Amino acid sequence: MGISAQEIQQAFRARVKTLLCPMCDVAYSDAALDWAEAWQEGRRDLLVENNWQERDGPYKLRCELCGHRAWLDYFGWTVRSAEEQAADSRD
Repeated sequence: MGISAQEIQQAFRARVKTLLCPMCDVAYSDAALDWAEAWQEGRRDLLVENNWQERDGPYKLRCELCGHRAWLDYFGWTVRSAEEQAADSRD
């Protein structure tokens, strides 16, 4: 018997909650994952509106405790600050 989409989603959320915020070293919460899903929904809308395509897009998290934003690397299961990257691109 196969694995359902809901089971995959639950496993993904559980795995992300083992990662720590790069700013405050606190594990990500359900609120951080809910924020990430809302961010992705907005990103998908933007892609559709502009007739853009993307296969494996970024996944952005926001720490519930400190508000710091970070990018999730799906393949390495690591997070890196999105805010430091944004500051670097402005320099």
